[in-house]
Amino acid sequence: MNRGKRQLCACWRVERLAFAALLLTVSTSHANDSNLIRDLARVRAYEHARVRLIGECRPATACMFDKGSRAGGGSGVVIDTDGFGLTNFHVIAGMLKDRVGEAGFEDGRLYEFDVLGIDPTGDVAMFRVKDRSPQHAVSLGDSDLLSVGDFTLAMGNPFLLAEDYVPTVTLGIVSGLHRYQAGAGDGGRALRYTDCIQVDTSINPGNSGGPLFDMRGQLIGINGRISLEERGRVNIGVGYAISINQIKRFIPAWRAGIVMKHASAGFTVRNRDGGVIVDQILDDSPAYLAGLRLGDRVDVFAGREMTSSNQFGSYLGVFPEQWPVHATLVRDGVSREIAFRLEDMPLPKAEGGEDPYGPHAVTRSANAYAVERLIRLHREFLGGDELLKRVSGIHFTGTRAFDDTTKECVALDFDENRNESRELAAGATPTDVERAVRWMLIDGPSESQRETMRVVSSDEVDNRICAVVRGAPDGYPELTLWLDDVDGRLCRLSFADRLSGRKIVFEYSGFRKDDGFRFPTVRTMSFDGRSYATETMSRIKVRG
Repeated sequence: MNRGKRQLCACWRVERLAFAALLLTVSTSHANDSNLIRDLARVRAYEHARVRLIGECRPATACMFDKGSRAGGGSGVVIDTDGFGLTNFHVIAGMLKDRVGEAGFEDGRLYEFDVLGIDPTGDVAMFRVKDRSPQHAVSLGDSDLLSVGDFTLAMGNPFLLAEDYVPTVTLGIVSGLHRYQAGAGDGGRALRYTDCIQVDTSINPGNSGGPLFDMRGQLIGINGRISLEERGRVNIGVGYAISINQIKRFIPAWRAGIVMKHASAGFTVRNRDGGVIVDQILDDSPAYLAGLRLGDRVDVFAGREMTSSNQFGSYLGVFPEQWPVHATLVRDGVSREIAFRLEDMPLPKAEGGEDPYGPHAVTRSANAYAVERLIRLHREFLGGDELLKRVSGIHFTGTRAFDDTTKECVALDFDENRNESRELAAGATPTDVERAVRWMLIDGPSESQRETMRVVSSDEVDNRICAVVRGAPDGYPELTLWLDDVDGRLCRLSFADRLSGRKIVFEYSGFRKDDGFRFPTVRTMSFDGRSYATETMSRIKVRG
């Protein structure tokens, strides 16, 4: 447990045991009167801090309703100042025809929201509140840092008690971690809660979709399910929240109105000797092609040690389709690392006549907005519009190291000029295309170029969660760009070489800021999945 968490737990232990501590102090001697006063002041300070924390989080908590009525009912939370928020899929499932609902906040007003990306398997949906200013929002925490016993706050609208839209607040602790709650519907693929957080924080019907906070006011989960007393829908102190770290992987796609599937592995495991071994595997699965075989023991999967088949199945459920993972396998006593992409699990069968998973005017508009947002973030990351307007060229100095060890390193010393770099000749090399894309982003894509670009999925590059943008601007091959969903940095670029047909991939790292401009200092190149070379820049000089 880190120092900050120890201090928080200590604070709450003091508050819970305040009266006992005071009695013990009084029973000693008058010499301890100053300690009594000091302890009482500390307790009061903790109380005031908790009340202040609730006051800061409450304006972002929403009471969710069908448009024009009090039907439905649930909760949600806004996570950024653009009005994007999270709730449960089952809260907005009845709104999918029109993709519109209403959210009430503590200011006593209802605001219309659009329903964007949905997750019928994992029971999460993204919405965007419209015409609210300012848009109060909360920050995302790290649910992997939770420990059993940590205090949590839940907010929402249980039993639709919040007639004035001021949410109910409850306090409790984390009762368990890595819990699994089976799904429902078609093949149990709907509303599955995998690797979720169990709390005794009071959660009741109407809390669905509402936020679960840690004691720093950071969002650590979305409340969604409870275990009930058999004779009525009454809370018995066992509630479940979808972890925010699972949700983070899906957000770039949901923001763009995409329905993301969850992952399947292409293999199954069974228990053996305190671990798990592969008992079935598809011979055309990515895992098989990466080297996994029947009988292999899987010691580590996606960074977590595997001790049981139930644990493996629950943890697998937190990943989106096609997510990249690493695994450590043991065969004949020899350990080895493999990397592969997960496969996709079919969506649960949609209910009703219309396809709620299909494109809609709201989701098409959301996707266009998501592309504009990412380009804006990218340009801000590089240095901002005013600085970028002044750039006339860039001078690079560095080295290129080839992965073919028979080749020697090459010194790099070259210029790129703004007016020359965006044009692509018929015989453009992969480096020419990569340079042209860089300058297109520095200049800002034209309206016609942006219209070809769409967010198609979420992905992870170098531990950064990215939105994957695909498009074919005039004069360019079809491009795929991986842009960090938080700061917009370009992490990867991929396209097919027009002459050879090879798949070209550039990856970027080592970002450094000089004179207000930020560029990557390390660029790796691969052709058809084989690493070719790594360029490391010792100096990047911007002219302008």
